[in-house]
Amino acid sequence: MKQDIRTLFSEEDDLKTLPKHHRTEFSDKLKKQSQPKQHPYAWLGVAVILIIALTIGFNVVDIESYVNQDSPSPIVAQIESVEAEYLADIETEWQNFIALSDDPVLVERFRKKLKDLDADYKAISVQFKDDSNNILVIEALVENLQTRLQILKDIQNHIRILNQNNEQYENTI
Repeated sequence: MKQDIRTLFSEEDDLKTLPKHHRTEFSDKLKKQSQPKQHPYAWLGVAVILIIALTIGFNVVDIESYVNQDSPSPIVAQIESVEAEYLADIETEWQNFIALSDDPVLVERFRKKLKDLDADYKAISVQFKDDSNNILVIEALVENLQTRLQILKDIQNHIRILNQNNEQYENTI
């Protein structure tokens, strides 16, 4: 069995001849093997991933809107408490002003001023509801309340001074 390899291939009659279409058949088989196999349900995996992603996305958006609807932000809660405090003080000062004042024209004039400030306050409140993080709107709300309160305090102080002057005038006569 010992033979030289060179002699083995030198004999032509031992060599087999290839069929005529051997090359094309061989290249076709290689192409079929190199192409990835398409699974019949490959699109199903993509659809499942898409459905899961959409479900998670909608749940996150729903949870965020639920949280935003139920609990006011800390800023909104603070503004509401300051607003309630100022409105209570304004009402108290208004009642004191009405009790001190004898002039109905003066009362009506300041009632109109306070109504105008209240209308401005309502307009600013609408802006605050739209954008509760805008510091300028928050400052405008507080400034409006402070202005109303200060007007009432100034009027009462002025009435007290006038009453004291009237008492002094009457005492000197």
